[in-house]
This record gives sequence, C-alpha cells and structure tokens, in this order.
Amino acid sequence: MVYNPTTLPSRRQINTKENKNIGVAQSMLAGVGSGIFKIFEGAATLGATLLDLGVDKNRAEAMEALFDELNPFDEMAEATAAGKITELIVNLGIPGGLAFKMGSGLTKATLQAQKAGTYLSRAEKTKRFGQGAAAGGVAEGVFVGDVEDAGSFGDLLGGPTKLDRESQTPEAELLNRLKFGLEGAAFTGLLGGAGVGIKKLRSTAGTGKVITDPLDKWIDRWISRPLRARGPQTPEGFKAGMAKEGAIAVDTNVAENAMIKIDNVTDQLLKNVKSTIGRKALPAKKKELLGEMNELMMSNPDGKGLRPVVETIEDEVKVTLQGMDQKRLDSFKETLKNTYKASDADIDSLVLSMNGMKLQWEKLFTSMGRRLTPEALEQFEKILPQRINTVLDRGYDVFKNNKGMPRINGSIIMENYAPTKAILNESIEQLVKLADDKGLKLSVPEAKVIAEEIVSTAELPKGFKLNEKTGIIRANFPDFVLKSVADDVVDPKKMDNALLSEVTGVARPIIDKLLGKSKSAMSTIVEGTNNLSFQVRSNEYWDNMLKKSDEMKVAWDEWDAGGRVGVAPRPPMFVNNPGEARKYFGGAGGDWKMIGAKKVEDSEGITRVVGMEEFDKYLDPVAKLKPLTTGEAITRASDEILNPVSGKWALNEVVDAIKGTKESTKSIPAQLYQNLILYPKATAQMAKTILAPFTHARNFISAAAFAGANGILPFGNTKDVKAAWNALQVAGPGTRQSNEFYQELLDLGVVNSQVQLGDLKKLLEDVDFGATLNNVTGLNGFLKKLSGAKKFAQDAYTAEDDFWKIFTYLGEKGRMQKSFHDAGLRDGMEFIDPKGVKQIFNDQYLKEASAELVRNNIPNYAYVSEFIKGLRKLPVGNFVAFPAEIMRTGTNIVQTALDEIFYTVKINGKDVNPLRGRGMQRLMGMGITTAALPLGTVAAAQAIYDVNKDELDAMRRYVADWSKNSVLIPFRNDEGKLQYIDFSHLNAYDTLTRPIQTVLNSVQEGRGDKDGIMDDFLLGLIESTKEIGSPFFTEAIWTKALQDVAPVLGRNGMTSEGRKIWNDKDSTGDKIFKGVAHIVEAQAPLNWKQLGRLGLAMVPTDSEGKFDERGNEYELGNELLGIAGLRRVDVDPEKSIKYKINQFQKGIRDSRGLFTSAALKGGPISPEEIVDAYINANRATFEVNREMYKDIEAAKLLGMNEGDIDESMSARGAGSAFNYLGEGEFRPFVPSANVVNLFEENAEKLGINNPYDGAESTIDKLRNVFETLPLGGEFPDITNPLSSLGLPELPQLNTTGLPPLPDPMSNTGTQFGNVSPVSGLTISEEMFLDPLEKRYAASKRKQNQQPTKLG
Repeated sequence: MVYNPTTLPSRRQINTKENKNIGVAQSMLAGVGSGIFKIFEGAATLGATLLDLGVDKNRAEAMEALFDELNPFDEMAEATAAGKITELIVNLGIPGGLAFKMGSGLTKATLQAQKAGTYLSRAEKTKRFGQGAAAGGVAEGVFVGDVEDAGSFGDLLGGPTKLDRESQTPEAELLNRLKFGLEGAAFTGLLGGAGVGIKKLRSTAGTGKVITDPLDKWIDRWISRPLRARGPQTPEGFKAGMAKEGAIAVDTNVAENAMIKIDNVTDQLLKNVKSTIGRKALPAKKKELLGEMNELMMSNPDGKGLRPVVETIEDEVKVTLQGMDQKRLDSFKETLKNTYKASDADIDSLVLSMNGMKLQWEKLFTSMGRRLTPEALEQFEKILPQRINTVLDRGYDVFKNNKGMPRINGSIIMENYAPTKAILNESIEQLVKLADDKGLKLSVPEAKVIAEEIVSTAELPKGFKLNEKTGIIRANFPDFVLKSVADDVVDPKKMDNALLSEVTGVARPIIDKLLGKSKSAMSTIVEGTNNLSFQVRSNEYWDNMLKKSDEMKVAWDEWDAGGRVGVAPRPPMFVNNPGEARKYFGGAGGDWKMIGAKKVEDSEGITRVVGMEEFDKYLDPVAKLKPLTTGEAITRASDEILNPVSGKWALNEVVDAIKGTKESTKSIPAQLYQNLILYPKATAQMAKTILAPFTHARNFISAAAFAGANGILPFGNTKDVKAAWNALQVAGPGTRQSNEFYQELLDLGVVNSQVQLGDLKKLLEDVDFGATLNNVTGLNGFLKKLSGAKKFAQDAYTAEDDFWKIFTYLGEKGRMQKSFHDAGLRDGMEFIDPKGVKQIFNDQYLKEASAELVRNNIPNYAYVSEFIKGLRKLPVGNFVAFPAEIMRTGTNIVQTALDEIFYTVKINGKDVNPLRGRGMQRLMGMGITTAALPLGTVAAAQAIYDVNKDELDAMRRYVADWSKNSVLIPFRNDEGKLQYIDFSHLNAYDTLTRPIQTVLNSVQEGRGDKDGIMDDFLLGLIESTKEIGSPFFTEAIWTKALQDVAPVLGRNGMTSEGRKIWNDKDSTGDKIFKGVAHIVEAQAPLNWKQLGRLGLAMVPTDSEGKFDERGNEYELGNELLGIAGLRRVDVDPEKSIKYKINQFQKGIRDSRGLFTSAALKGGPISPEEIVDAYINANRATFEVNREMYKDIEAAKLLGMNEGDIDESMSARGAGSAFNYLGEGEFRPFVPSANVVNLFEENAEKLGINNPYDGAESTIDKLRNVFETLPLGGEFPDITNPLSSLGLPELPQLNTTGLPPLPDPMSNTGTQFGNVSPVSGLTISEEMFLDPLEKRYAASKRKQNQQPTKLG
C-alpha cells in the first residue's frame, strides 16, 4: 500500500543494519515463513481495501501495519534477494497452484480418460489449462501480500499492467491487484505452456509408432530429435549401439593392456643391456626383439603361422588357436635370459600377454563362427587357416592413424601417410632395377610415379569375410611385379589394381617396405584386434537389435490379444512386410520403408544382398547366417540370412538412423575454415585442458561433486576408493590392477566417457589432428613426441573422471542392494523395478541398474545430442557438450530421486517403498552440492572475516566479468583488504547455479528502486539466458584471441574485457609482435601463467625479482592452492576503477551520439523528434552516470578514499565529473552551442525554419527536471511534451545554488584544459564528445583562430 504518505517505517526498515549480516540460507528459510504470512495478509488487506471504498478510512493501511508487526520472518526474508524471491514464490505459488489445480480439473479429467482407455483432446486440454490459468491469476491478485512491493512486468515493459504508484486511493489499489492478477494468469499460462513443452521434449522416448499430429511431428523432427542423445534412433536401438561401443572398448582395452605389459618389460630388458650395446643401438634392438615376439606369437606347434581349430560341440561353435612353436619359444626364453638378463617373472609376463591376446582372438572368431549356417561354417573352417595371419598381422604404417579418413566399403584409404625420403628413393631404385632385370626400360621419374601411386591407392578392407578376394591389401601395382602377367609385360608403366598376394616374391619386400610393413608384436596386437573387433561387435549389434525387436513383438501381441488392457507396450523395431508395418506402426506407406533390397543371385549362383552396403559395411555377401531365436520361440522364417535385418521394414527415422554415412569431399573454403579456425580451436582447447597440469587437478576435484550430488559422500568409503583407484587405466602406483573389472565397466558404459575429452577428441578427428602437419619437413619427430605426451594426458584426464564414476557406481550398487535386502528382497526373487519392468533380483540386475544410474546422472559423452556435438565445428563455444550434460544429468538426479521416493513394490505380499530413503539421500545430496555447500561456505567466510552484505555486493562490482555471477567466497588479507575465491572454478554444477545467481544479482541491484521486484526478476531471467547460452555461443579460445587483434571485423588491439593489447602509439612492428604474442598465449599449454606466478612466489622476499611486470607480488601458499582452483584474488578497486572510468567516458560519448546521430541526419526533422532524441540521450546518460556513481560508492566501501578516486578520474579527464558523481547528482546532457549552430546551418541549407527553435524551451524545462534526479533513484518515465499525450506532472525542486553547467563545446581551453595542437580539442572534448561533435568543435575553433583580414 502506498496511498497514505504518512506510513510509519516498519521494523525491517529500522533494522537494516542488523539485516546486513543475515545469510542467504537463513533468509530463504525466513522467506518461506514470511510468504505464508503474506497469503493471509493479502486476503485481509484486500477485504480492508474493499471496506475503504467510498469512505475516508485507512483500514487497509492499518491491516498492513498489523501484519507487519505480526510477521516474525519478514525482516530476515527482506535481507537478501534470495529471501525476497522465496517469500514471493511462496506467497503466490501456494494459492496460485491450488487455484490452478481446482480451476483446470486436469488431473481428475486425465485419470478418468485413462480409466476409459481414451486421451484428452488438445482442445480440451487447452480449455482446461486456460481455466486453471485464469483461476491462478485471480488467486494471485487476491492473496498477494503487497502488490506494489511485488511489482509487475509492466513496470519494466510498460503497457496496461504497469502499476499506478502515484494515486493514493483504494480504487487504485484494487486496480493494481487486477493488473497483477491478469499478468499472473498470463504468466501462469506461459509457464504452464513451457512446462508442457519441456515435458513433451523430455518424454520423447516415443511410442515407436507413426506420429500423425502435424504439431507433434514438427516438434519431433526439428526439436526433439536434434536435442536428444539417441537422435532418430529408438531407445532400444540406442542401447544396442551403446553395447556395441562398450564391447569394442573392452577388446581395445585388452589389447592395450597386453601392449603396455610388453612395452614395459621390453624397456626394462633393454635397460639391462644399455651399458653393453650403447644408447644408440637401443631402438634397433627393441625392433628386433618385438619382431621375434611377433613371429613367436603368430606361430603354431609345427612352425610359422597361427593354426585355428574350428569345433562344433553340441551345436556350439568354438574356435581355438593352437599353442606356439615350442622350439621357437624355448629359444626365445634362452635369448631373453642370456642376452637381456631377463628374470623368470619378465619371461612369464611376456608369454602370458601373448597367450592372453590369442584367447581374445579366439573369442572374437568364435562369435563370428556361431552365426553361420552349417554350409557357411564349413567354408569358414576351410578359409580361416589360410587367411588368419593376414587378418591379424596388419602392421602397415600406411593404414595407421587414419581415423576419420574416407572409406570405401569399410576399407581405410591412405591419404596422409608418406614413406621417408630414404625409403622412397630406395624403392625407386629397386623398381628400376627390377624392370631392367625383365628387359624393361623404366626411368627414375617414372618409377617415382609408380611408387607414389602404390602408396596412394593402397586399401585394406576391415574384418574377415568368406569371399576369398577380400581381407588383404589391394593397390595399383605395375604389371611387371604381378605373378599372372609379369612375363608378358611390354609397357613397364602399365598398372592394374590387384591383391598384394599377387605380387611376385622378388618384388614383395620392395612393396612391404614402401607401405611401411611392421613386424612388431605390439602392432599385431593392436591392429589385429581392432580389425576383428569392429566386425564382430557390429555383427552382434545387428543380432541384438533383431532379438530385442522380437521380444517387443511378443509383448505387443500378448497385450493385443489380452484386450489391450493397461499401457501399450512399445511395438517391435522391425517387421516382415508392409501389412505388419501398418499393424504395429500405424500410418501409411510413406511412413515406413524396407531396409536394403531383396536378395539376388549373381551370375556365379551366389546369393547376395543388393543395397545393404550402406547399412552394414562389414556385410559378407556370401556368408549365410543361422536363424535367430529369442526366448521360447520366435524363429526367423528365412534360412538364408545375410544380415539379420535385411529385407525388414521399419519406421523411416529408424531406417535413416541405422544407415551408414558417407564422408563428403572437402571444398577449398571448407579446408581453409578447418585449417584457420577449427585446427587452432582444437589445439587451443587441448592446450588449456589435457596439456595443462593444473587443470587436471581441478578436473579431479570438481568431479567429486558428481558423487556428492547423488548422495554419496566423496571418499566416504575407503574400500570403494581403493577399488576405483586400482581399476584406473593410467600409469601410476596401484593402477591397472583390476583390468577385468574395468573391462566389465566398459561393457556397462560406465567409464571412458569423459565429456570435455570426448568433445576434444571429436574436434581433433574433425581436423585430422596429427595428419594435417604430417608431411611438413622436420615436424614428424616433434609430432611423435607430442602424440606420446597427448596420449598420457588423455589417459590421465579420462582416469580423473573414471575414478568418480567407478566410485559412484560402487556406491549405487551397495546402497541399492542394501535397500532391497532390507525390504525383504532376496537373490532369485522376481519383482517389478522402478520402470515397471519385471526383473529377477540378482547381482547382474544390480550391476545393470547401477550402471544406468551412473550413465543417466553423471555427464557422459555418449548421451550428448548430435546437435550439441555439431556445435564444436562452429568458431564459438568451448567444450559445449559439458554444460549440456550438466543440464541433462542435473535434472535427471532430481527426477531419479523423486522416482525413488514414490516407488512402491510388492515384496513378500507387502507394499513397500524400498528406495525412499535412497531418494531422500539423493535429493539431499543434490541440494547440499548445488546450494548448501557453496552458500554455506560463503556465509561461513562472511562470519569469519566479518564481511557484510554491502561489502559483498561492492566486491562483485570489482571482479572480472566472468566472475560477476559466480559464487564468490570472501576473505581478508593481513591488511584487512578484501579477497575472494571464485567457487565456480570448482563447481561442476555452475551451469545450473549461475543463472539463479544472475537473477538474484539483478533483483539485489534493483532493490533500491520503488517499483517492486518483478521487473528486476524479469531482467535477471533475461540475463540468465545469456549465462546459460554463454558456453555454447561465446567466442572460442582461439577465435576470441583472433578477434582481439584483428584490425578489420575485430577489436583492433583490445580484449573483450577492455584491456589494451598494444598502445595506439606503438610502432607497426611492436603492434604485430604484441598481437602475435597474444595469439600464441591462447595456444600456450602447461598453465604457463600459473606456473609463472608460482615461480615468482618462490623467489626470496628480499629480491627484486619477486615482482611481475605490473609490480604484483605473489604468495607461495596462495599459488599452490591455485593448483586446485582455490587461489585467492585481490579485490583492487585502485586498478579496476581505471577501466570503469574508460567505460564511463565511452558511455557518455555513446549517449551524446544518440542525440547528434538522430537529430543531425541532414534531412528535415521536427521539434518533437529533437525532444525525443534529447530524452533518449539523457536516459542513456543517466544510466551511465548511475553505474559510475555505484562504482564510486563501491570503491569507497572497499577502502578507496575520495582523494584517490578524484585523482584517478582527473588523470583521465573526468575530474569535473567526480565533483557531481561523488555527491550522487545527475548532470544531464545539454546540446552545445556548436550543435545548436548545426541545426541553424542545416535549416538554412534546406530552406526551412530552424526546428531547434521549436524544441529549445521544452529542452530547457526537461533539463531543469533532469538536474534534480538523484543517481540513487530511477530515470522517470518521460512522455514527450510535444506529443499529443502532453507532459506528465514531474517534481519541481529548487535548483538555486546548483553550480552552473559547463559548456563542453567552449572554444577556450580554460574550463577543460589546454587545446591539443594536433586534434584542436581539449582533453575533455577528446573524452566526452562523439565523433560528429569533435569534427565540428575543431572546425569552429580553427575558424575562430583565423586572423582578421584588413581591407
């Protein structure tokens, strides 16, 4: 209520000093209590206001005063913005929510519709929703405690809901409540609509049927699909794809661990003989040793080559590889003992690693054989012994490190490999000699062309196929080296595409060396396993997809046959014909299509599939598969299956999802974009993360929040800590001890999914990192070393994330098991899980359920949508996947907790809530991690260091821009000056909490105005969207640096924070040097700035070298804490105010420009337009002055004295401004005499009356009003007096005694300083005038200084 101007101050106004020390959490709790009081206050005050109508009584004011005294919580609630917002939410939310529920009747109507087996129509939902919104709006208008204190969005935006704060009548109060209620109804509708939309987007698991509604189809196509992790895939298909990736990761991990063991042991053996053979001989000796191991590993009891045995036992196929050549093994052991001084443990480790890999290969070949029909299995058994060595021993450099390279039918095409110059020259010489031996004349240039074409056309199909012509290297070879035609060649330059096996024996060594043949055991282990794994796991993917589809078909048919009672199960993914597609999917023929084409028989009588290659790049066109069986019976009808889903029908989006993609050829502009933008972006991100040691520490510490947010105390269970550490796959004490456990976690999708690293890896693949510079002379050696360092750094970055995922997985598993056991569930018992699925309770269920919780509740790169992943290719954003995952997992944690709390299941005949305690624990963990911990830490620091709320707010004005909306923990140094730690550096959930902090800051800054908090709340929401979008759309590290130095379309030597990179007076050479240094800084790894500070902190205190170039001194303890992201930063208003002054001066220039640019365009202009421009210019000028006034007040509060502030402003030509800013007075913009003259000159040029004459008196009146405005208030809502609306009543204050306003366009230098002989302007004119005014002022001054001519 405001209509009685004699209202006494409330307790909250009297006790403002005490309220400064109330914490946020305390204020928010008080806000809950006060909000409940406000509900009753609102209703009572409304009744009193109605009684006041028509009578001269102040019952409403008395009622408000009564509640003000009764409410014990309002003072604490008012102490902080968070408390005030909480109070308002409770005040409006409780009555508004209840009214919406009763008014809409949606819940009851929905339940009735479900019982009847129908759904509410969209029209009915919209109608009921509108009713609910209207009821909610009425409730908000009735129960709002103080409508003027709450404010409205109209206060900010204007319009019909702008509250009347001038009238002091009951009628005005009632009208304000009506406006508030109308706005509440609209806002409820908006929030509700957004909620429905979010719910629809979140529940896009879909029905597996055709979407027929046009709106739903549009939402699914353009919003849901791009933003969901699975894209157009079905949930089942996405899960099968995840299982495939997990299985491949397991195979890779097995190979990698074997390789590491071999590498570590061989390195140790070489150290034993280093003193004997010398350091230079070590690489050759290691190559020789690994070659011997490769021959041994690839041997059989009778000699060279692996010998597989294919057996069928009780219809189960098993492939075993016979043992190694015993003689060779004995000889190898003797060599290790005698030559390399190997211990028995070393020898056993090497043999065990080789045998372990053979066991893994056996598993992969067994999986391959089990799919085949008896006829195909017979062919498999025949061909495998002939081809197994070629399939596994793929050690050619030409095919390594080609991730992301184009492929043909699954084959890698070499693009970036180049043999060394020595090997190339040797190969050319040998080719010339070989041709000469055959009587053919081949020149050196011709031989060079041949050698280069062999390398460039070499391809190696992946996998193992029954077709005898696949599985080994193909390339363009000269005919004179091919067995079939070598003796008949006439033209030595003629080449044909052929298999490497067709090359003659004498030419084979030449080709092998040219293609980079390796005989290393490690190469065979990695390349061979990788080759098999991709094919086998891809085959299993297809099998699992069809098996799952069959299970879904059985469930759907049972539901259909049972009268369709209950929720419809999801239909199968694949069906056999269009009739089934219509039955299960719905829709019409254009909504589903067939996968691949029909099977055809070629000229040789071999059945092949046409059109399946784009779906299955490992498709074997002659390998027939056994029918698949699921459960008790769904058997595929066909006995000639080449791919399990070939010829099946599925929804269009499902077919598109499983279809393979093809690489497109990059255009010249695309290559330029890649090399100039994406490549530096990738390297900059790599430098600031995996190659930055301090970042690793922060990565590990901040990731502890993932366990905490799920209600698991970090490091709380030492047994789980040890188990997690032992499983890590990185070099270190105690790591790689539980490799089988880690492989199980890979299979479950728990580990190896670090989000920032996943983003970086994909970006590095996009730019072919390591290959782009591969052919640059002199860089190969450096790149090899960099690759090794990068690999270790990547492993460490992954391990830091894996540790907390494993720890959380173990915690989830243990807690889930205990919760169910306490509820009476025992192993082997059936129960209904929280998803409504019948399960058997056992260890496997616990593993899978716990793994799913980790995948859903902890950031995981596999769950990042394709849209978000695609943003990495833009020049904006840094690690965009991480904030997206924080948003996904943060909401998932809350949803999981609620599901657990309300989950009910029947166990031993009783309805129990086994997971309620776990849900409460998870909800509490999320609250503590995201709110209580940071806010509690701030409150504790405030209490310990005696920092009140005003100081905290002042400090926020003098921190870096990126920290303004962070959680700041305050400290004081020994001198009592404020410092802070930006907690956001360690807060993994900063993406969720920062927008909230932004809203609180906006409301807090607006608390001084008199128009409520709703307008400030709206401004905060708008600003918070910027914070949410910041990680995605702000400049990337590289492009930001590029923008800083670019003279065109850039900032020309200034950072986005306003810091100058070079001085305008610097020479061109110096500017280039400083610009290059700035760009290099963006690419610099190793946290070099932090390392520099750490180095200075270690310098003795009495040394001059302890200071940096700016005179800063660093404390060792503080810099060490900085490694963990806990470095205290000084709040230094003495330095920061210089930037504030620069911003102030620029703001003044820009504000003046609003007038001159609008009023002096050159064409006709009306007096009304001139006044509009004047009001706009002063509105902007007022905002600029008010911000500088707040900065000055904040600087004073932070300990800076007025003299120093005055000195800083005077040094920058703003000394006169300090005189009135320091007093909180506003000095409006006044058009200078020269600008006024421009109006006259322009009017004469156009032959019209001077429009300024019609505006001048109004401008003078407005100026008088503006001069009275205090900078602590708001700029009034001014209507142009020359418009038809007229001038509103404005307060007229006595302006007698105010100092005269200086004329900034005076041509004397006395008021603003001396005139520069270069620019012809004074210092203040340089600082404050816009460009047009500067030109005019200089021109007029020059004219006035011209000597008078004598006639």
